[in-house]
Amino acid sequence: MFKPVFAALLVATCCPAGANTFVADPLVETTRSDPAVTNEHSDGSAIEHISIYANRTERLQEDVLASITVLNRSDILARQANDLPELLAQLPGINMSRDGGRGQNSSIYLRGGNTGHTLVLVDGVRSGSATLGYKPLAMVPLELIERIEVIRGPRAAWYGSDALAGVIAITTRRSSALELHAGAGSFGQAGADISASQQVQQLTLRASAGVSQADGFNAQPALDPDSDGYQQQYLKVAADYRSDYGLWSVQADVNSGFNQFDTSFGSEDETDTLNRAYLLGWQQQLNSWQHQASLSRTFDSDTTFSSDSRSPFVTERDEFNYQAATDFSSGLGFVSGVNWYQEQVAKSATAYEQTNRINRAVFAGLNYQLAGLQLEGAARHDAINHYGEQVTWQLAAGYQFAYQWQLRASRGTAFKVPSFNQLYFPGFANPNLKPEQSLSDEIAVSYQGNNLQLQLAWFDRQVTNLIQGVELAENVLLATVQGIEFSLARQWQQWHSNFSYTWLDTKNRSNGLKLERRPENTVNWRGSYTADRWSAFITADYQSATYQGADWFSGDAFPDAPAHTVWGAGLGYSISPQLTLRARLANLTDKQYYTSRGYATAGANFSVSVSYILQ
Repeated sequence: MFKPVFAALLVATCCPAGANTFVADPLVETTRSDPAVTNEHSDGSAIEHISIYANRTERLQEDVLASITVLNRSDILARQANDLPELLAQLPGINMSRDGGRGQNSSIYLRGGNTGHTLVLVDGVRSGSATLGYKPLAMVPLELIERIEVIRGPRAAWYGSDALAGVIAITTRRSSALELHAGAGSFGQAGADISASQQVQQLTLRASAGVSQADGFNAQPALDPDSDGYQQQYLKVAADYRSDYGLWSVQADVNSGFNQFDTSFGSEDETDTLNRAYLLGWQQQLNSWQHQASLSRTFDSDTTFSSDSRSPFVTERDEFNYQAATDFSSGLGFVSGVNWYQEQVAKSATAYEQTNRINRAVFAGLNYQLAGLQLEGAARHDAINHYGEQVTWQLAAGYQFAYQWQLRASRGTAFKVPSFNQLYFPGFANPNLKPEQSLSDEIAVSYQGNNLQLQLAWFDRQVTNLIQGVELAENVLLATVQGIEFSLARQWQQWHSNFSYTWLDTKNRSNGLKLERRPENTVNWRGSYTADRWSAFITADYQSATYQGADWFSGDAFPDAPAHTVWGAGLGYSISPQLTLRARLANLTDKQYYTSRGYATAGANFSVSVSYILQ
């Protein structure tokens, strides 16, 4: 068993004490302000990474009073994760439960929140199914992602509904070169993708496309002795045009495919998916004001089926955003804007009582900085069909009390409107559901040195009207989540180590039970070494025993998912500046474990890939 105290020793063993030389791993892109992910230039100087979404404006991450992780494209490649949920589960404060392999349903719990408590933005646009109430991440192609920004803590004062636990902001591919990638692995995994761009005077054209598939493994061995795989195709085309009237951008994304699964409910065991997104954007600097506007349309279609039945669900969302921002010479920054979106159920397997709702919102925020003192505040007013008005706010303060040391504290409110399924799906729905509401606090201390970065954060969230239930959705009077996050990054010459530990205490106050599938203790560790053209890494991911809920009829608790540690290792070799080979072995010890009751996980498996980048 992998004890947390043993994990802590890995930090010291991989990073000898007294180190004062800082050399980068060229295959790893990381971020300065999150100790769990750090990256530097080849000369050893730290990269100044930017937060785009935490305060809706570009700011150095060290100037944002929130817990943030940023992964850029080179870091995504270097980590060699099998898919997006697996990549996110390596980051501080995130746990994952999975109903099988790649393509099957995966639930992400950010700081103990429900899956629907994390808002997913794709290129700044609210994303996800209106019937489900969240964005399924299992079929989001990792190959089509340029950048990921994870903001831990409430952000409803900026973005409205859903951002109780945090925000996952995804930027799709914006390659400035010709890139080719191909890979293969266990369980019939194979895929390839290409990205290219062309600039003609003020016009820049970009395109990315790819395919991937896998035969998979048996998701639920007790139900159906088959392999459950997936297949998908994806395409993005975009254009940017710079003129005297601002920067104009237009893009279209299409992602389609299918995934197979096992279920004890009915005979349907396959899902066809189709996601489309269209975006028109504009931004312009006028004197000291930065103006931005966007108009988008998203389309989400999921049809579960078998040989004798089909259950289609299609939702659409139209959204408009406008904001204006400026920085005054006194150190005062200001942002304000409007947000409007309409979501509707265009098609469903069963009739819904309501199929449309509109959200109208205004928001504003201030940021003030004087010497070592920082203050932030934001507020938002939402007017939503059938729910009247919601007002959310957040306040934060930070103080640099010593060189490279900062203490910060924040408090914020958030809410989530029930999904169409929770409100109107026959046999499950409860039209009397109230919106979930939360009050969150965080206190953190951080150190940002050249070869050592650390952060210790305590957080507390109280959720009223939490929506729970399987046969009937209902509001729980109160649920609480408390936790501690500790992250540390250490580098010495060619050695580099990332370590994070998260402790969670979750409770449904109506019955005194824990919230399902949130392990109390989680450890993620990654150690790497670079020599000339070679790079190697080893990972260890630990979860303590995890509560799996109770039987619907008897009320008896299911056995906890046992504690487990999963080890992995990988290699990278740069044949030339353009050509890189990578290989990874996952679950080295062939650990038999599960994160979702009744569902299998992959045993020992491998993947290999090749990347060609022509600048």
